[in-house]
Amino acid sequence: MLIERLEERTTGRMRVYLIRIIFCFILLSCFSGVIGQNSNSDDLILFNPITDNITDRLPPLRVLVDSASFNSPSAKYEDLKATYYYYEQITAAREWLEYLSINLDAVVGRWDYRDKDEFSRSDRFYLSESYRTTFAAMFYIRMPLGALFDRRNRINKQKKWIEISLTQKEINLRYLQERVIIVYNDLVQAQSLIRIYNDYQTFTMMQMQMAQNEFLNGEISTAEYTRLKEIQTSGATRYQQAIADFNKNYQTLEVITGMNFNLITVLR
Repeated sequence: MLIERLEERTTGRMRVYLIRIIFCFILLSCFSGVIGQNSNSDDLILFNPITDNITDRLPPLRVLVDSASFNSPSAKYEDLKATYYYYEQITAAREWLEYLSINLDAVVGRWDYRDKDEFSRSDRFYLSESYRTTFAAMFYIRMPLGALFDRRNRINKQKKWIEISLTQKEINLRYLQERVIIVYNDLVQAQSLIRIYNDYQTFTMMQMQMAQNEFLNGEISTAEYTRLKEIQTSGATRYQQAIADFNKNYQTLEVITGMNFNLITVLR
């Protein structure tokens, strides 16, 4: 009986332990799933120039060019100038109306007069009073010959100003498109240099570690150790310069296109 009770207790404890193990396993699975989701979301946000490809994370070049053209302040400025010159053209076409005039005059009031009779040669003055109402309407045309014969030429000049503004807009857009392409390719090239200098930096660090051990053991001279250190320093400088060029071109591309790529450039 005692053995049976011990066996029952042992079996019960094993069941409890087994349930606890299964429960812990479920919790770990859920926790690992959450971590995996967070890591995936971080991978979607974070960008590593060493392992990721910038061309896969940016919009196509055609979209970048169109966005830069749409958000260009210079293009908007030329559009405003063209609109202004269009209004100037309308003013030039209506300029002849300035030489037509209509005048309306109306006078109502009381007038007092102090007259002298010159016929009788009298020295006395007579006071007189009158109430008068006058009304006058006039229409006149004053057309200078210069405005008459030069009207068509003035309208054509305003039309040419519109064409000049639209042409300047096209020139600015061509230059902007070229700049977007240059910055985009410089960004891709900077990422390639980062990868190259990253590998070179890893190699030079290993080489310097070996050179340091050899220098401490007296196997290489001070001059040779200094030369290797200069090579490592030069490589590290170029590596940091490539990172700076990448960030500069990335930020420049955001400003030119008016788009926020929402990439966090992290070197891991």
